[in-house]
Amino acid sequence: MIQEKTRPYVPSSYRMDEHAARQMILAEPFALVVTPGLEGIIETTHTPLFFETGETDCSTLIGHIARINPQAADISAGRPGLAVFNGPSAYVSPAWYVEDEDVPTWIYQAVHVRGQIEPVQDHNDMSILMENIIAQSEARVGGNWQMDRIPQADIDRMMKRILGFRLHIEQVVGVGKLEQTRSAANRAGVSKNLRRGREVARERLVELLDTGISGGSTP
Repeated sequence: MIQEKTRPYVPSSYRMDEHAARQMILAEPFALVVTPGLEGIIETTHTPLFFETGETDCSTLIGHIARINPQAADISAGRPGLAVFNGPSAYVSPAWYVEDEDVPTWIYQAVHVRGQIEPVQDHNDMSILMENIIAQSEARVGGNWQMDRIPQADIDRMMKRILGFRLHIEQVVGVGKLEQTRSAANRAGVSKNLRRGREVARERLVELLDTGISGGSTP
């Protein structure tokens, strides 16, 4: 019997539970959208994706790209899609381990979401989708900007240039490689050195290492 392989490859000790993975998406919505390409070329675009309802138990992610983008052909065709969300990451030097030295490594969090893409072609549906995306984006910065603050002619011109879509979620796989296989002393050594380092995400990683959490970030 051939066992079906799970993608992406994630060792069991590093696999995040789905709730934690979805929480990380909520906290880190900027994604890389990957589609197979109609001409045999893998297409990719960086764009934020949001749960349509704003809640982590939602079954759809929403986003948009420019119609001039070659990937728009894939989106319009309703192709399968993969969205990759990157959480915090940092290099770990073997010199930071206090009990034994090992090879260099990286610690990180990431989430892969696979599903079917549905293009949004209806004008009214597209307006609702963009209002949703803007509202969720504004909420992240404590703002309340809305599209009705600009002339309708400008909105209509913008809408013609972008293509909205839904990614209907079929699989969510999260990985949190956070030194789970190391001793408490070695984890503490990594945490101590991260604190005094220059990695951008060091504060969040220190928090995860110190609490022994392998799950996702909170907003």
